Amino acid sequence: MNDQQRIGTILWGGKWLIALSLTLSVALAVFITQHSKKVYAASAIIQVASSPSGTQQTGGDQNQGLQAAQTLATEYATLIRDRNFLSEIRPQVGHGVYTLGTLENAITASAIKDTALIKITAEEASPDLARLLDSDVANAFVKSVATDAAKRAAAQKSQIEAQISQLTGELASLGSSDAERSQSLRLARAALTQQLAQIEASGIAQANSVTLTAPPTASSAPVKPRPILNILAGVLLGLLLGVGLAWLRSRLDRGLHTAEEAEELLGVPVLAAIPLRKRFAPDDPVVGEAYDILRANLAFISMDQALQVITFTSFNPGEGKTSTVEGLAYAAVRGGMSVLIVDGDVRTASLSTNFGARAMPGLTSVIVGTSSLDEAILEIEPGLYLLPAGPTPPNPPSLLTSVRMREVVAQMREEHTLVIFDSPPVAHLADASILAAVSDGVALVGRIGVTSRADLPGAVANLRHSPTPTVGLVLLRPQLIDETYYPVAVQSRDSITA
Repeated sequence: MNDQQRIGTILWGGKWLIALSLTLSVALAVFITQHSKKVYAASAIIQVASSPSGTQQTGGDQNQGLQAAQTLATEYATLIRDRNFLSEIRPQVGHGVYTLGTLENAITASAIKDTALIKITAEEASPDLARLLDSDVANAFVKSVATDAAKRAAAQKSQIEAQISQLTGELASLGSSDAERSQSLRLARAALTQQLAQIEASGIAQANSVTLTAPPTASSAPVKPRPILNILAGVLLGLLLGVGLAWLRSRLDRGLHTAEEAEELLGVPVLAAIPLRKRFAPDDPVVGEAYDILRANLAFISMDQALQVITFTSFNPGEGKTSTVEGLAYAAVRGGMSVLIVDGDVRTASLSTNFGARAMPGLTSVIVGTSSLDEAILEIEPGLYLLPAGPTPPNPPSLLTSVRMREVVAQMREEHTLVIFDSPPVAHLADASILAAVSDGVALVGRIGVTSRADLPGAVANLRHSPTPTVGLVLLRPQLIDETYYPVAVQSRDSITA
């Protein structure tokens, strides 16, 4: 199985998890959208002047001024978002009802690219509140810039005026005694007076360098929540979560799910897929067809290696080996064979119990010599014979490995076309390996949803000590029925005997 097939198997196996995760995530997104508080946004535009008002500039000066204004706009946008600035203007905003944290969450500012414009956005519970908050912040910023410019200009003017006053005093003290010194002081005072005028003009220009060019406007539609975005996020989250759960399920789920998995694990073919039934019934057409396929596949294998004696086993109890033995036996009888089914599970005798022969002499009786093989064998129907398990011995492995056991099996070969052993499970018991040693082939039985993927290699490992080859696997699984070919209703497909 390549990577793409493996991924497809994981996704298909977890399709209901993915669907459930997707449904819950989308439902959660819709719930959050419906119950989230609506938020509206208002935006105002502030322009930063590129040059002082009333001045004439050349083309190069204009470019430099515009670049300077763009740089200043970026700095101002950062300043508006600054915590210290918001703390300063908080009493002027919304009558002081906003906390500093609320303002930080509600106000955003950014410089518009390639312009000297700043966009201030405020978010609130209604369009009117958003518009009012945005207006207060924008006006507070404009006022703050003007106030700061005025303070800087006043400080500079005070310093220049002090220097002018000092020069005027010196001129008065000199009188006409030193004409050259007086002329120098007058020129210095004139320069300071001109500088004072420039400072006053610059202060006015700086105070007016930031203007509210576009008053706040608010949309009637809320910006939060965003239904489409939330639903898309829910879909994406649901898919990611579902795929993750499907992958996790595939990693944690140890059950066997497909015939392909079984073949990959064992390296042997799946001989047949048997539909699950509550109990095996010889007249069930669907099950009978499946066991005919099993008989045919075993016949194909026997063309290369003789398969007169076959042992059926599983890793754990309850996986369907006893029903498989019965089904194959009836299919072989329909094919004209003389079939002997042997209950080799002398510990539980499930096969004997199914035929009502639990208390009768059987395999153990023949081995210990209390009964002959012909006396112990029961005829179920023409061509089909049963050798029950017989009394449970204290040490089954020692009895099954005896020389007498091999002699009994040799006699079975002489009298019947096909001998099928129902063996105990291979987990923790040596019986299956012992019975395999006197057989021509071993077939494993697994059940979809019950057999663990790790159990199949474990079963093969337990049988590895026997020289008898494992010829294949029989899988029991839920299976849909095509009523076109099988119109006869079946009673149940829920479970199967051991």
